[in-house]
Amino acid sequence: MGRLKPKYYYDTVFDVPYDVLWQNEIRGLIFDIDNTLAPYSESQPSAKTVALIKRLQRIGFKVSLLTNNTNKRLELFTKPLGLPGFANAAKPLTRGVRKAMKQMGTKKGYTAIIGDQILSDIWAGKNAGLTTVLVKPISNQDFFFVRFKRLIERWLLRKYYGEINL
Repeated sequence: MGRLKPKYYYDTVFDVPYDVLWQNEIRGLIFDIDNTLAPYSESQPSAKTVALIKRLQRIGFKVSLLTNNTNKRLELFTKPLGLPGFANAAKPLTRGVRKAMKQMGTKKGYTAIIGDQILSDIWAGKNAGLTTVLVKPISNQDFFFVRFKRLIERWLLRKYYGEINL
C-alpha cells in the first residue's frame, strides 16, 4: 500500500511549499486540472491560479498540465495559462506523464506531479518515479466513477494520515 502514499499532502495547490520542492531539485511540475486547479464547474482558471503559475515560472519551474479529461477541457486552461498540456492521459498509466516530462525537458528525479486523486494522479506519479504531491479536492462535485474511487482513497488516507476528509 505504500506505493500509493504521496510524498507530500496539502490542503490546496496554494499551500504547497514550492521553495522546498525547488531546494530538493524539482524543476518540473505537472498539475492535474479538475478538482486540483479548478472545480469541474469552472471553465477557466481563477486569477489566483494564474498568479500561482506565473510565480512558479518566475522561480524557474517548468510547468505542464495533465488531465484524464478531454482536449476541449484542457484547452480552456492551457490557453489562459500559456502552458503545454496533455489530455486523455489515462492516469494511472504513465504515457501522459512521460510526454509532459519530455515536453518540459525534465527527468523523473527532477519532476513532481500535483493532483487530487490517489488512484490516478499519485499512482501515475509513483509509477513514473516522480515526487508526488496530493492536495484535497477543491469541490465535492465528481463524476460517478470518481466518487467510487474516493471511497477507496478515504480508506488510504485514514491508513496513511488518520484523515477521512476527502
